Amino acid sequence: MLALVILYIGTYSASVGMAIVAWPVTVAELEPDDKVLWLSLLTGLYALVNIVITPLAGALSDRSTSRLGMRKPFIAAGVLFALAGLVVMGLSASVAQLLLGAVLLGIGNAVITGGAGALVPDQVPEQHRGRVQGIIMVCIVSSGVLASIFLPMFLGNRFLLFTAPGYVMIVALVMVLFILRDRRLSQAERDAQPKRNILSEFKINPRSVPDYSWVWIGKVVVVLGTVLTSTYGVYVLTDQLGVGPDELPGLITITGLVGLVTAILGAVLGSQISDRLKIRKSLVIYTTLFIAAGAIIVAFSPSVPVYMVGLVLLGLGSGAYSPVDGALVIDVLPGEGRESGKYMSLIVVADQLPRSFGPILGSGIAAIGALTAIGGYSLVYLVGAVIAVVGGLFVRKVRGSM
Repeated sequence: MLALVILYIGTYSASVGMAIVAWPVTVAELEPDDKVLWLSLLTGLYALVNIVITPLAGALSDRSTSRLGMRKPFIAAGVLFALAGLVVMGLSASVAQLLLGAVLLGIGNAVITGGAGALVPDQVPEQHRGRVQGIIMVCIVSSGVLASIFLPMFLGNRFLLFTAPGYVMIVALVMVLFILRDRRLSQAERDAQPKRNILSEFKINPRSVPDYSWVWIGKVVVVLGTVLTSTYGVYVLTDQLGVGPDELPGLITITGLVGLVTAILGAVLGSQISDRLKIRKSLVIYTTLFIAAGAIIVAFSPSVPVYMVGLVLLGLGSGAYSPVDGALVIDVLPGEGRESGKYMSLIVVADQLPRSFGPILGSGIAAIGALTAIGGYSLVYLVGAVIAVVGGLFVRKVRGSM
């Protein structure tokens, strides 16, 4: 478990840290007049790479007969690609170089996720899945928040700003290779698998896996809502609330701490309640209501303190949503464990798909909002609130879980 914890911290320090600190700041330096457009393209391209690569890596890991295990080789290869991407971005002098680095980082993190995503269904019994998903959520949130706390220290050094998370990934790689327990697929098990082209693995009829399909669709919609209520946080502070460049690094750190505490609290409470009361579907709906309430407060915040109140609710809601939804996903996973890598990777697609077009959609909404009395970023947050609640309601269609 320790190796898995370090792996998630390293991986998400890189991805989330880029999205909330390094990319917004660097894009604003390189293209100040078109920063929203370029940030949207950057985050969208990164997500698109994840959408394409993650399910392929997951399906291939289901077939792996490596002596290292089914998942370890993919995790190791992914770390190497991610490190290359971080170095390229650290040396970037243009947005084009940032885009290249983002592609490499996206490939790396996608391959890592394709392998690591199946570890929980491979090894964790049903009664503990909510708790383990909660631990993973704490790791993900902690990594992003730690990045928001420590990366601003390197705002004067672009190379360290991008490569600092890489050192954690190197530690994670060593621990994964030498400590992590991994499932091994015997040659007999592989021979028993259907002889199909790898691309045909993804021809899935939603009617044959209805519960999984409803959870998948709901996740797409909820994540779209969270993307709209998180991507432009730095710009809300600077453009809407008038925070100056001298105050910005400190406020990024403070908002990071607020996000850390509230998301961890939400993850712990959500996972514990999920496992004990067996009400995963209801909890998904409740968490989206918290997200919506926080987004509405941020949308109309006249000051930084009110903005912080909105962040508290957003943190609690998103923190609780991820482990509860993650446990629900595993509950309805098709294939009886034989294709965990594939189906868990497709859940990553559900997570990354809205991240690929959400920022671009958000920039369009912001442009429309700027022409109204509501304001650009306020409209983005309001639309995100509505979308998150709608997404939560899809789980009511699920029949195979509580």
